[in-house]
Amino acid sequence: MDILKLSPGDPRVRAEELERPETYREMYLSDSIPPEPTLMESTEVTLGTKPLDAKRYYSQEFFELENTKLWPRVWQYAAWAYDIEKPGDIAVYRNAGRSALIVRQRDGSVKAFANSCLHRGRELCTEEVQNQELLRCPFHGFTWNLEGSLAWVPCKWDFPQVTAETHRLPEIRCEEWNGFIFINFDKDAKPLNTFLGKMVEQWASTPNWDFHKRFKAVHVNKRLNLNWKVAQEAFIESFHAFFSHPGTELSGDSVSAQYDVWEDEPHFSRMISAMARPSAHLIERPSDQQIIDEYLANFAPELIGATEGKCQPGENVREACARLSRVVYQQRTGVDMSALPPSYTLDTIEYFVFPNFFPWPSIGAPLVYRFLPGDTPEKCTFEVSLFIPFSGERPPSGKTIHVDEKGSLGDVPELGALGWILQQDVDNLESMQRGLRASIANKITLSRYQEVRIRHYHQTLDKYLSDSI
Repeated sequence: MDILKLSPGDPRVRAEELERPETYREMYLSDSIPPEPTLMESTEVTLGTKPLDAKRYYSQEFFELENTKLWPRVWQYAAWAYDIEKPGDIAVYRNAGRSALIVRQRDGSVKAFANSCLHRGRELCTEEVQNQELLRCPFHGFTWNLEGSLAWVPCKWDFPQVTAETHRLPEIRCEEWNGFIFINFDKDAKPLNTFLGKMVEQWASTPNWDFHKRFKAVHVNKRLNLNWKVAQEAFIESFHAFFSHPGTELSGDSVSAQYDVWEDEPHFSRMISAMARPSAHLIERPSDQQIIDEYLANFAPELIGATEGKCQPGENVREACARLSRVVYQQRTGVDMSALPPSYTLDTIEYFVFPNFFPWPSIGAPLVYRFLPGDTPEKCTFEVSLFIPFSGERPPSGKTIHVDEKGSLGDVPELGALGWILQQDVDNLESMQRGLRASIANKITLSRYQEVRIRHYHQTLDKYLSDSI
C-alpha cells in the first residue's frame, strides 16, 4: 500500500486509540518455548513528557559542544575484532575530528594509538591494512613498532630532540566486549564493563547472544545530509513502522513493542518487537495464512503456498512462523536452532549503547548499527552490518559497501529485504532535518513510553555536556 494513502482515516485503522494493546510481555507468556530469561524483565520506566529543543539537531554551537564534551570522554565502538585478527592487522577509526589506529599485537592483545605522526602530523594509516611489521609514516618515513615504541628516525642527526621517551605514540584506552573493540580518548575513564553496566550480564546470561559465534557478512556505509541524532532516532523506536513501512503491518506488531530503560543505567536501553502477529492498529485481524505469507515474503518467499508454509495441526500462527524461521535459518547457517525460542529466531531485539551503537542480538534481525557525525551538524554516516551465526570454520568478513547521499540501501543485494526497509526509514530523514529547521515551535514532542529511549539518551547526553557525569 502506498504510504501516502495509509492514514488515520483509512478504514483498516482505528479512528482513536485510547487503550494500550497487549504488551510483548503478555504475548510471550504463551510461547511454547519461553524467551531468554533476561527478556522477562520489563522496566516500564517513564521519564516525563518535557519537550526537547529542536536546535540540538542543527545548532553549530550544540555540535561543537558535543565534539568537545561528549566524544572525547565516551566509550565508542571502533572496530570488529575479527577484522584485525592477526598480529600487525590494523583498523582506522575516525570520529569528530579524531583519528585512531587499532592495532593487533604480537601477543594477541589490541592497542589503540592516536593516528598521527609525531613528526608533522600525517595519519600513519588511512585505511584498514593487514600483516604489518611496523607503523611507518608515508610522508618522511618515521617508524614505530606495533606496540608504539619509536623504531626509526630518518636523518636522526638532524633531530637531537627526538628520543624513544619523547616520541612514543600516544596510547588511547582500548577494551573489548563481545567481539567489538571500543576506544575512549579519556585516559581516566571508567572501564568499559562499568560503562555498559548490567547489559554485560544480560548478554553473558544468553549464550546465543555471543557474537564470537557470528561473522560480519556485510558492512554498508550510507552518507546522509542530516544530524547523526536525527538518523539514529529513526531506529530507536518501532511504532513508526505502521506508516513508514507499509507491507509489514500484517506480520509485525510494532505498537506492542517493549521499551526498557533503567534509571540507574545511563548508557544503554532496549527494545523488543514481536513478529508473526498483526499490528494493533488494524481493526480487522488478518487470517493466519495472510500473516504467514507476509512473514515469508521478506524471508523465504519460496515457501509461500508450500505445505510447510502453512499452519500444521495443533500450531497457532506464531508457532508456525517460529518453526519456519528455525528450519530456514538452520539450513542457511548450519547451526542447530531446533530448541531456540521465537524471541531469538522470530522477534527483533535491539540494544542501544550510548552514544551511537546498536547491536541486535536475535537472529530475527541480525543487525549492528553505528551513527557517526559528519564535519557539520547536518551531515552524518549511517553504518549497518549483518552478523550471521556460522558452524565450522569462521568465514571471512564480507565486503564494505559505500552508498552516497543519492544512493539507496534497497539497491544493496547483500542486505536483502532489510535494505528496502532501511531505505524507507532513510527516505523520511532529510525531510525531518529540514522540518526541524523550519519549526516555529522549535520543540520536539516525545511520547511518554514508546519514545522513552530517545528521552533517556538525551538526558545522558545533557549530563556529558554539563560535565555532570
